[in-house]
Amino acid sequence: MIAYKGFTKDLTARLGHGIYQFKPGVTAVEENSKTARTGFHCCENPFECLRYYSLKSEDQFWQVEASGSIDEDDCERIACTEMTLIKKLTVKEFAGYGMAYIVQHPMRSKWEQKAAGIVVAKESAEADEKEEIAIARGKHPKVKGVEGAILGLILEPKKGEIISARLFVPDKQQAGKWYTIDADRNLQEVQDEEKEN
Repeated sequence: MIAYKGFTKDLTARLGHGIYQFKPGVTAVEENSKTARTGFHCCENPFECLRYYSLKSEDQFWQVEASGSIDEDDCERIACTEMTLIKKLTVKEFAGYGMAYIVQHPMRSKWEQKAAGIVVAKESAEADEKEEIAIARGKHPKVKGVEGAILGLILEPKKGEIISARLFVPDKQQAGKWYTIDADRNLQEVQDEEKEN
């Protein structure tokens, strides 16, 4: 299965019994898998990796293939006996895969996030730095960010009914302004009277 994992800058990760050195394209093998105990750990929701690694450090985030014996828990963690690193993610790709997870699984809980470098929230979110992620989800989602931030909008008129989603990086003209999205994925600047709602 495809999943996501955070690593330190030198591609090491904590394992149940110590530190493990990963290599891109090489399948790592462990004897047993039990979440929070043994095996290689990863997450189906990319944003859950932020519980263990940070966007505001030299940590890396990868798309991985988890295989072999797989164990999952209600925290959306996955433990497996075989793991292969597929692709190192840019911050924008990380945000895109995280948004895709929310869209594909609209009824799952724990989608809201607030950590260094990211906020994923109901109705409004704001990014204050370049490559910082802000994603808003709801009936009237709106986002704002500086030039170079990574902004996402998920339009959900009814709970679990996502009809539109879009990720974008604001340019100089869009920076510092609130935006929303329509059902056709068109960005629309939020007017002053709408900001109060």
